Amino acid sequence: MSELEEGVPLEGGVASDVRVVDTPDGPLVIKKALAKLKVAADWFSDPARAMIEVAAIEAFGSVGGKETVPEIVWVRPDENCFAMRFVDPRLSNWKSDLMGGKVDLATAARVGEILGQFHSRSAQQSELAEEFRDLQFFRELRVDPFFEYVAANKPEYSSRIRQIAEEMLGRRQALVHGDYSPKNILADGKDVVVLDFEVTHWGDPRFDVAYCLTHLMLKSALSDGHPAQLGAAIRAFLDAYRINGLSVLDAGLANITGCLLLARLFGKSPADYLVRLDTEAIEAKAIELFAFEKAPQTSDFFMIPELQE
Repeated sequence: MSELEEGVPLEGGVASDVRVVDTPDGPLVIKKALAKLKVAADWFSDPARAMIEVAAIEAFGSVGGKETVPEIVWVRPDENCFAMRFVDPRLSNWKSDLMGGKVDLATAARVGEILGQFHSRSAQQSELAEEFRDLQFFRELRVDPFFEYVAANKPEYSSRIRQIAEEMLGRRQALVHGDYSPKNILADGKDVVVLDFEVTHWGDPRFDVAYCLTHLMLKSALSDGHPAQLGAAIRAFLDAYRINGLSVLDAGLANITGCLLLARLFGKSPADYLVRLDTEAIEAKAIELFAFEKAPQTSDFFMIPELQE
């Protein structure tokens, strides 16, 4: 029996089989990339992306600090899987915390700080641009399901969405995580570990900021949520990024955020709490964002006003 078969499955992801396995040296997390993702729609990606993830974890640790990523224990390229040391259980999943009403502004600020440092430092390393130049997995796992799929199914928005996607793909400035969301962050106050690097590529850093921002905005809009607290988290995240990151808090960021909001409503991987959202308000905000042509003046531009306390 393989380690994966023996392990206890971890829930939450759609792109990989992830399990915890006990060993004499302590628990390991074994991750095996899937060819078909675990969603209702047909969504496929080459499982060889697992090796991109291993390289990306090492790069992120080198650029942003080894304490911000899990430790790689072994790698099996022929099986498209690898093992990581189990992260200190003191750190909890940030998405679960936010959904449960635990909003720690120190965590939100640290998440923005880490991302900003990762972008600004990697932008100076030309060797990373060469190593992560291939956009195959970003196209398969983000551009197709979050932009092209929505454009094909929402013709009233198709032209603008495709324009924004092309502009994004043309801006290649830094190493981009590609899945920088609360579900992939373990945290305890300022102690933060980032997970899931299989979409990492050299590209537009606005995508990472917009991706995390989208998740925070949606959680601020939960019908039974904590909008004022999540609004403060959005400010803390963006303010920390602004201090540490690249100059990307602009119209391009607003446009990508608008597309991603629509994707969480109509894409291949919609938010798993849609029934708790005012989808009309979300769609209206998305339209406002992807029509924007100048830099937002404050973080409050990314709030959903009618849902704030």
